[in-house]
Amino acid sequence: MGTLVGQSSPLSNLRRTTIAINPAGHLVDSLTVVPNSLQVLLPPRNGRVLPEILPDSYYELSGRYLRWRKLPEADSAILNYRVLPFDLLARRELLDTTQLRRDAAGQLIGTYNPYVRGDIFDSDGQVNYNGSFTRGISFGNRQDLVLNSAFNLQMEGELGNGILVRAAITDESLPIQPEGNTQQLREFDQVFIQLEKDRNSLVAGDYELRNPEGFFMRYFKKLEGATFRTSHGVEEGEDGGRWEHSASVAIARGQFIRQPIQPGEGNQGPYKLTGEGNQRFLIVLSGTERIYLDGQLMTRGQDNDYVIDYNLAELTFTQKRLITRDSRIVAEYEYADQRYVRSLYAANSRFESGKWSAYVNLINQQDSKTATGDLELSAQQRQQLAEAGDSEAGIFVSGIDSLDGRADQRATYRRVDTLVFCGDQVLEEFVLRFTTEEDGPLFTAAFSDLGPNGGPYELAPASTANERTFNYVGYDRTGNECIPLGRYAPVIELGAPEKQQLLTAGGSYRGKTGGLRLEGARSLLDKNRFSDLDNDDDAGYALRLDGDHAFSLGGLPDSSWQLQLDGTYEYKQANFSPPNPYRRTDFFRDWNLSNRLGTELPESSDEQLLEAGLSIQRKGYGRLRYAFGRFTRATDYAGNRQLISLNFDRSGWVVDGAASYLDNEQAGVEGTFWRPRLNIAKRFENYDNWQLSVDYAAENSQQSQIDNDTLLPVSFGFERIGFGLRSAEDKDYLVDLKVRRRRDVLPDGGTELVESTLADEILLEGNYTAGRNLQLRGNFNYRKLQVTSAELVNQTPGQTFLGRLDINFRALNNSLRSQTAYTLGSGQEARVEFQYLFVGAGLGQYIWQDSLYNNDGRIQPNEMALSPFADIADYVRVSVFTNDFIRTDNAGLNQSIQWDPGRLWKEPKQWQKFVRRFNLQSSLTINRKTREAEGIQLWNPLQLSINDTALVALTAGTRHSLFFNRTNEKFDVQLSQRDLQRRQVLTTGYEASNEREWEARFSFRPKRPLNLVLATSLGYRNADSENFDNKDFQINFRRLEPEIDWQPGEVISLNAQLIIGAESNDLSTGMGERSERLEIKLTGSYNRWLDISLRSVNINFEGEAQSPVGFALLNGLQPGRNWLWNLSMTRQLGKYLQLNLSYEGRQTGEANTVHVGRAQVTALF
Repeated sequence: MGTLVGQSSPLSNLRRTTIAINPAGHLVDSLTVVPNSLQVLLPPRNGRVLPEILPDSYYELSGRYLRWRKLPEADSAILNYRVLPFDLLARRELLDTTQLRRDAAGQLIGTYNPYVRGDIFDSDGQVNYNGSFTRGISFGNRQDLVLNSAFNLQMEGELGNGILVRAAITDESLPIQPEGNTQQLREFDQVFIQLEKDRNSLVAGDYELRNPEGFFMRYFKKLEGATFRTSHGVEEGEDGGRWEHSASVAIARGQFIRQPIQPGEGNQGPYKLTGEGNQRFLIVLSGTERIYLDGQLMTRGQDNDYVIDYNLAELTFTQKRLITRDSRIVAEYEYADQRYVRSLYAANSRFESGKWSAYVNLINQQDSKTATGDLELSAQQRQQLAEAGDSEAGIFVSGIDSLDGRADQRATYRRVDTLVFCGDQVLEEFVLRFTTEEDGPLFTAAFSDLGPNGGPYELAPASTANERTFNYVGYDRTGNECIPLGRYAPVIELGAPEKQQLLTAGGSYRGKTGGLRLEGARSLLDKNRFSDLDNDDDAGYALRLDGDHAFSLGGLPDSSWQLQLDGTYEYKQANFSPPNPYRRTDFFRDWNLSNRLGTELPESSDEQLLEAGLSIQRKGYGRLRYAFGRFTRATDYAGNRQLISLNFDRSGWVVDGAASYLDNEQAGVEGTFWRPRLNIAKRFENYDNWQLSVDYAAENSQQSQIDNDTLLPVSFGFERIGFGLRSAEDKDYLVDLKVRRRRDVLPDGGTELVESTLADEILLEGNYTAGRNLQLRGNFNYRKLQVTSAELVNQTPGQTFLGRLDINFRALNNSLRSQTAYTLGSGQEARVEFQYLFVGAGLGQYIWQDSLYNNDGRIQPNEMALSPFADIADYVRVSVFTNDFIRTDNAGLNQSIQWDPGRLWKEPKQWQKFVRRFNLQSSLTINRKTREAEGIQLWNPLQLSINDTALVALTAGTRHSLFFNRTNEKFDVQLSQRDLQRRQVLTTGYEASNEREWEARFSFRPKRPLNLVLATSLGYRNADSENFDNKDFQINFRRLEPEIDWQPGEVISLNAQLIIGAESNDLSTGMGERSERLEIKLTGSYNRWLDISLRSVNINFEGEAQSPVGFALLNGLQPGRNWLWNLSMTRQLGKYLQLNLSYEGRQTGEANTVHVGRAQVTALF
């Protein structure tokens, strides 16, 4: 089936809590706080709408403890942070050697004292370590007994005899992939141990391995195994010889691929990354990607060039990079391949002495012959692979299987015996028909995407099953060939296990004025380890020699004039296949061997490359270079290229230019490739160093048959001219304006290149800072594309807007603050498909409500709902990739305003004192994606009243809060309004929801231990499903919540709350369901280790309780009396032993009472 990616994970490590500020500090969490993840915010006050981010100069994080460097002006704070199940910084000991004694047999025994710990490594305190060992159980009358355990250990220090150790060890599986929206990644799933002594080191576990010195060997691997490094000889930098060796044995976690991506005009993404054989269900290994745009390496990060979702394998470009139909995008990455286990071993040896160095490198990776995952190879399938050799044609086996297990989760089919002929040939003996009936034999099927007209099945539109379903569409038998009308077939492609090996050896000499380098390589690629056929082409060889030498002109070594010669010779055999490419992504395009976008590459061949260059440069002026290159491929290609480049920078003039001309012949085709580029800029010192520039770039590739002047379709060309204006960078503002026009040409079927498209672009980037009160930063791109020859280009003309604007504003003595982030762009939105998997009671997040719908015993996505109680949640939801994308125009706005009049006056008058009591906070968040349609204002995210046919996705939320007497100890008032709209496109149609609430809250504290609160609210929440009308509702609600809180000290805290509420479904097509609720809630806490709560909920319900609307109104409870209670205890049994006990129960309506108990013991060391 493929890899499924969880949409929601119970292992989320994100925490948010509110604390009362204590000058002595705070214990943030019982778990480890991830370094640099802590964010401290002050609650909204003094007119602010959003919490205020507190600078880290106010606090420091020491292990799990937050310590104040200086106290903020607030009573409480909000902590956002991430945790891991261990403490990386705390020092722990487990065994006190002073308590060791010997028994009668002379064996050492120890006594455990939870109040005292010792050094379990007997390292005299030179090893800092900490960890935990946990055992727990969970049981109840609605679930089976569940056991859980965890072991974590982190250590760093010296074990003795000069042995240094660093380790992170755990028995837990941590499926944590970092988010790919920052330049630096924080990875938490590495388990390893590292030992060092003198010049030797050993690493075992999860680690990264990079390629050593050399030209042909390029890789970056994430491994699970061990690597050893050592060196001997003189120290680095001293005279004499020095040896360095390393060896690695591991399991490779990923497989490398270089993927050219077909861009779309104005489409920022996401672009789907695929595997070998167009594999679409994959996970990209974090940090292994390298993204190239027009030959330039991009930088990851929301503020840089691109972001990437590693779990979904989706690449999106930011507003800094405008993607057009002419963009050349290449992605290199490693992805998890679960077909075979891939082992790897590598060895490197290097010798250096003075100016000389030599090295030998080896890497070998091979797949196990035992398949992993859901597919087990039979003897017959192994024989098929053995007979296939290195054939590129896929080997397929049937993906049809009889139903094994629960039918409710699977899409089941019935075999319908039908003979399908193509002439006298039988194409099909039966076809599959999707069914939900359970009479007769049922089958499941795994379908493969074989491309357009590749199979006789198509994906069923708007399927309501828990899996994808497929319909039989047959064949087109009107011609001599029977062409499938679909792209899917119930088959599974068998991939053969491979073996790859690369051995390189080389040396270099580096003198004062030049150097020489030589490297040879041998590769081995066995595409099918099951087969001995076609093994004669597995090995390949390559050689490279390059050198350079510089001459000082004028007879003096320090002369400002310098002449430099350089040359390169490279030979590659046709069968040479290194694990990763060693050439630039545009290499073949530079030699006229690829198409316009570089997405089509030639087959491997014997190749020779010869390059020689001459350059002359002068300090303070620039550099002039001429180079000649010749590239040949066996007997079918020969190309000669000449290149001249100039760099000049003096007296405010900057010139950067280059031009290359290529003439080539291949297989009866001759061609030329002309590529000039020139940029001239002048800086005007008399005008604040503003710079004016003009740039020109062009490409003209013409290829035709030698005996015919008619241009081939691969010919192309363009010209681009632009003007720029840029301010100096040492000012409080920066303006960079560029205006460009690009003219593309394509062959017209004759001997000429004619204009096909014309594009105009405006690019504006800048920032402005006015002290601390105003910071403005943004960029804006506009592109207008005109199609001048519709018969040559399959492209719709249009306009593209792309930009981002960030404004931070302060005024009126910092009492008024505003933050604005506005984004504009375009991209595509994938239709989302969810699948629900049974995991057992208490282990999921969702419940199946078949009885509320059709009660057919089969899961439909609309029958799943978030569980109101953890012990009955028995399903998890995973998202499945679909190749169905919708082109969208995107607009986003994030706006927050905070008004705190208390900052206006230092010595306020009487009326000013009254105004100071008010505080206002307001926030707005909108992310809107729409189709291109009439009446849509692309630039206006506030336009939310849009037809369903045009609106694709929407998240819009507002929150406004007005406070009075917020910091007053006696009395305060809060008025707030909240609004949230959501819309998502699924394969089963769109789902939309809307919530709005008004709330008033009054707090009165007549005496310090006593606090009286009265809250009242009213509002509505709506749900709209395109294809499931029984899930639609419009619920209006109102609530009154008086509350009494009594806390005489830090030992005891008691709270009593009364909730009176009413809800009604006022949808015109509804049944008029209504509910009235009276709830009494009592909670208490003793000495921070004992917590108890009791809830009594009485519900008067009118309507059908066993319905989707009834579930939405009752939220898991039943009409009548409901009781819910909870008891939890956390005891510190000594300083390093912790006991957690909890019990919860409920009795809803006339249902049986539910009991759930949990117990857990944790030892810290």
